[in-house]
Amino acid sequence: MTPLIKIDNLYFKREDLNPTGSAKDRAIPFQIQNLIKNNYNSAVISSSGNAAISASFYCQQASIPLTIFVSPKINPHKLALIKGHIIQSIQPISDAIKFSKANHAYFLRQSTDPSAQRGYGEIAKELLEQLPQISSLFIPVGSGTTFLGISKILPHNVKIFAVQPASNPTICSIFNPVYTPENETITEALSVKYLPLKKEIIKSIKSHGGSGLIVTNEEAINSLEFINQFNVSPESALTLAGYLQAKNNFKIGEFPVILLTGTKR
Repeated sequence: MTPLIKIDNLYFKREDLNPTGSAKDRAIPFQIQNLIKNNYNSAVISSSGNAAISASFYCQQASIPLTIFVSPKINPHKLALIKGHIIQSIQPISDAIKFSKANHAYFLRQSTDPSAQRGYGEIAKELLEQLPQISSLFIPVGSGTTFLGISKILPHNVKIFAVQPASNPTICSIFNPVYTPENETITEALSVKYLPLKKEIIKSIKSHGGSGLIVTNEEAINSLEFINQFNVSPESALTLAGYLQAKNNFKIGEFPVILLTGTKR
């Protein structure tokens, strides 16, 4: 169970304190269990960093050979933490799909693997144990798998907000169609363009009475000073900026929680 800490009137769920430093540790073990159950002998993943770091750790523990496709633009600090057969590709996702089919390797792609959602649901179970009166939750959204896994467990009286950068508001622009697109962002992990779960995520946001929040790069940077006390990734500053937007525009209740998804790399 990762800690839930309170500062002033705001709670922070410390997913950065998972074994490999990110919320990906919730999903990968469930996926590996499913891999073994379905008689796969190897795995493949395409990742910008944290998922590959988590997968390499848990695959090594289970003695599962892992092939990792990464972009040439990957953060070198994250690359240094990845263990396995690493292949750089300008099309890492499509190459990982082809590799999976050609080699009968389990594809650790969370947005298309229901077992990943079950893993993220564990975060919601812990939150309900740690803070039964939770009133709202703020989550940075890339593929939306983390969001969806959590939302399926939390009761509908808990408002859930998706937070995305103005450079890639694939979900949040549905709720805020009038915004100024940006080309830059301090975040790395929220650049996913293709979202198989998009319709389901939007439906879940609405059913929880939440919304999508689009954060400018300037707003995210302004939140860095506060968020840096946790030594977490820039996505957490983005999420805090989303919370600051929401508290002036929505009824978020007295027990809001921000999900800190990863450590600073």
